[in-house]
Amino acid sequence: MKTNILLALTFLFSPFFPLDSREAKDGTEPLEKESPIITRTIDVTKTFREFPDLVGYWNTSVQKAPAPIVAQVAEKHLGKAKITRCWLNLDEMWDYRDREFEYDFKLGVDKYKEIGEKFRESWDWQVESPSTFYQYMDAFSGSSEEIMLTIRRYERDVLDGKLPISMEDWKMVFKKGLKHYKQKYPNIRYVEVGNEYAGKSFMDGTAEEYFTFYRLGSQAVAEINSELGLTGDDRILVGGPVVTGHILDKIDKFLGFYAQEPKSNRVLDFIAWHDYHKNIEASYDRQAELEGLLEKHGLPTDLPLFMTEHDPYHYSDDKPEYHFQNAAYLPKSLYFTSLKSPRVKIFPWVLFHNREIQTKFMWFSGPNEVDTRETEITTLPLGYSMQFLSMLKGREVEVNNIVDGKDMVLATVEKDRMVVEAINYAGERKVDLRLKNLFAAFPDKKGKQVQLKAYVIDNVNNNTLEKDAKGVSLQPLSVQEITLTDELALTYEGLEEKGMVLWELVY
Repeated sequence: MKTNILLALTFLFSPFFPLDSREAKDGTEPLEKESPIITRTIDVTKTFREFPDLVGYWNTSVQKAPAPIVAQVAEKHLGKAKITRCWLNLDEMWDYRDREFEYDFKLGVDKYKEIGEKFRESWDWQVESPSTFYQYMDAFSGSSEEIMLTIRRYERDVLDGKLPISMEDWKMVFKKGLKHYKQKYPNIRYVEVGNEYAGKSFMDGTAEEYFTFYRLGSQAVAEINSELGLTGDDRILVGGPVVTGHILDKIDKFLGFYAQEPKSNRVLDFIAWHDYHKNIEASYDRQAELEGLLEKHGLPTDLPLFMTEHDPYHYSDDKPEYHFQNAAYLPKSLYFTSLKSPRVKIFPWVLFHNREIQTKFMWFSGPNEVDTRETEITTLPLGYSMQFLSMLKGREVEVNNIVDGKDMVLATVEKDRMVVEAINYAGERKVDLRLKNLFAAFPDKKGKQVQLKAYVIDNVNNNTLEKDAKGVSLQPLSVQEITLTDELALTYEGLEEKGMVLWELVY
């Protein structure tokens, strides 16, 4: 078994000198894209913002619906979600053959598999689940401040004309279903109309065809708001076009159609899209790009911006290294986007899915029975990586990082706590971080005992990909009681490529 010297703890009583003689004007050392050692000098008194909640936007899937306990596990280990994205498939809730609504339908029951005229969409890879829609929504509504509901299906059937479903029917089903669920789950705040309309396994439509349904869906939302007297933060917000691939071109077309609508018919409260498998430099500037498109079409440039699906790497195969690749690079994508495009909120894909086809994107794994217990749920590397990010709270400390660099170091301070995380994107390297001015940041803790915990995520530590490996909570590699000094070195020998190390000081 591989072993590492986790922590070399050094108390520095002599004046601290920069590690690099090419000292920058702000007193921090300049960075190279790749160096033999991951090193930073961190003045803990220099902070510049409240650290954003980068893990507060969750994605679910009903292709294999999660057990209700997953919502509780996620809340316990990541904190309550700001927004959770849930799904409503219209052809599960409403059957065109008897025109009856079943609001608490069992998820994933393929009642159309013998009907050749029915467009399949994603039915061929949807798994029947034990949970009902109410059980699914009860769980995630309870663990989230707000819900985003993605409403889809029947669009291609309407366009093909093979089934007795009209545009009016589609709007009626959309409206009646959403109105019912909004009354049952008042924290439904956002509605996406459709999902990746150009995809062959989704609507398989054109931009113009999609906009026809967006118009109907947005009209339905406006009518529900009026009929229920919803105002302010209670009002349902609607957005689109929920696209992937050639994102800016597709959003440009969508906004062009929208701008041509009579102003009395316009309802667009947010922009939504999906970014997969792109260099971070290609996606972290979305705010400026989308503001430019909105301005081009004479529309308000301050609309909320939601990247409602995202992973840095999107492979079809499933290999252990792909898990660690996304686990290491997703924090980088979330972090740099928060700096360059602070109004963009990212919903990484995905809390739970069908392990046979999408394990590499999942945060949690386990049975999806209604009565699944917490002890049966396993946190995967992405989930543990998100737990690391969730531990960063309070004021963010200034640390040099560059978007195309081969490592990233983050640090935050609170009244009685400090967290430092380092991620390695190159070959195995030593981590050598120097903290200074701890007494100025924590004056009442000078010379007192504090607890220092260290955690690692790599092929050896907190790796639940191994056969029979289980665990939902991060396991610390060391826990020490130390006397706080003004300057402190945190050192880790041999951090693997795509490995992560985190230190938590509790005062």
